[in-house]
Amino acid sequence: MKKMLPVLLLFSCAAWAQKPTDPISVDDIKAHMFFLAADEMAGRDATSSEGRIAANYIASEFMSLGLKPVGDGGTYFQSFDMIVGALDSAETSLKLKIGNSEKGYALGHDFMWTRQSARSTQVSAPLVFAGYGVDAPEYGYNDFSGIDVRGKIVIVLNREPQENDANSKFKGRWDTMHSYNWEKVERVRKAGGVGLLIVNDRVPRRKQRIASAVPNYLAGAAPEYALAGSLWDIPVFSITPEVANEILSSAGKTVESVQSAIDANGTSASFELPDVMVSMSKGFKNPEVRHARNVVGLLEGSDPKAKSEAVVVTGHYDHVGIVSGRIYRGADDNASGAIGVMEIAKALHANRPKRSVLFICFDAEERGLLGAFYYVDHAIVPLNDTVANLNMDMIGRDEVSGNWPTPADGNRNMVNIVGTLYNPELRQVIETENRAVGLKLDYKTDSVDPESWFARSDHFCFAMHGVPMVLFNTGEQADYHTENDSWDRINYPKMEKIVRLIYLTSLDLANSAQRPKFTP
Repeated sequence: MKKMLPVLLLFSCAAWAQKPTDPISVDDIKAHMFFLAADEMAGRDATSSEGRIAANYIASEFMSLGLKPVGDGGTYFQSFDMIVGALDSAETSLKLKIGNSEKGYALGHDFMWTRQSARSTQVSAPLVFAGYGVDAPEYGYNDFSGIDVRGKIVIVLNREPQENDANSKFKGRWDTMHSYNWEKVERVRKAGGVGLLIVNDRVPRRKQRIASAVPNYLAGAAPEYALAGSLWDIPVFSITPEVANEILSSAGKTVESVQSAIDANGTSASFELPDVMVSMSKGFKNPEVRHARNVVGLLEGSDPKAKSEAVVVTGHYDHVGIVSGRIYRGADDNASGAIGVMEIAKALHANRPKRSVLFICFDAEERGLLGAFYYVDHAIVPLNDTVANLNMDMIGRDEVSGNWPTPADGNRNMVNIVGTLYNPELRQVIETENRAVGLKLDYKTDSVDPESWFARSDHFCFAMHGVPMVLFNTGEQADYHTENDSWDRINYPKMEKIVRLIYLTSLDLANSAQRPKFTP
């Protein structure tokens, strides 16, 4: 605690001598929400005409504030391409050959398509077991040490070593960035692997949510979306533990035995399976290229030297559109975050800080954080000059979740702060600024995160590059991803307070002489 005190004082010195102008208002938030979550906006699906209207609306707000257009060709848009296509089950298969014995597996029962590119692919290659698929030098752990995965299909366990051990060097029971599939796929691809099999957990980590209406993911088949570049461009299937045990049987092992061997002392135990050949194929019907757009605007800092650095304030503006005739309006998810970006831009414009502030409303978050992943690979402000990312995703409701007990106050004044285990100095800034706001700051997801909030929104893409980041979020409730996520169900007074807290935090960070550190 004593070591943190000087840092806290340095950040606190960034407070202005006089109270900054604060134009954030409930009325403005409501007005934005009424437009973005209207039925006529048809759920703002990525690449839809209504999604483009939403992007234009946000860009017009940036324009009215005089933010610098730092997108393509001097516009407020950073464009990127996505490949969209429906998975062709007839062309999607998993086959195993052990010696002279061959077996095929059933899509939807034995294996599932998971996050990857939307290109048709066929591979057949030897197999190697690579533990959890983790390379974490900060924890002295590497599943790829001593094995060669080039030209091979790789099988890995879900999550990370010692996942249920409070004393694990991987931050105890909390999942680090290495636990998530985004990271595993890229580790294998960059190491030269040609395919990836991820073993599912036997018992789901999270309790099933009881929805108030038909959730969008149960309302019908949806096309698959992926970036048009090379990201995740290997076939990736999740498989059941039963399938994994059949694969590992040639080495006399099981999922439980290999997992126990690694978790016993936190040491990798990878090995080749020379007698096993795996064939993977995935196909897509009618693939097409669609154009998506992040909305970007820069408030240049007032200090000639400091303005080369920037705080990045973000929220995605897309939702899931219309499915089976139902409009998924996406008021909380995530018109609330996009509105937060616009309101904070207005407030900071009235109190121009020393450093610059980049405002981004991402597209295609609901399709796999695609706008954010594109941005970090095509950063407008170099990531080394990015002071922090403050991300908003669902900041307008009161959390009701089977994974967390609801307190007596019904979470009416609560906001989750996600990711500060990597960013303790950023937490200090938020807590200091909250003294003037008075929200209940909930850090429960920094202890255990069964809903995987750390990896469920755009801030995660910054974390993968070591940029200090945090997610502000009010949690799931029965209307999440249903047609009932409408503008009239928002807790507007609380949302105003959350936006004000993020505004004050960004102002502090943009004026402070110190930068917060990303701490693995």
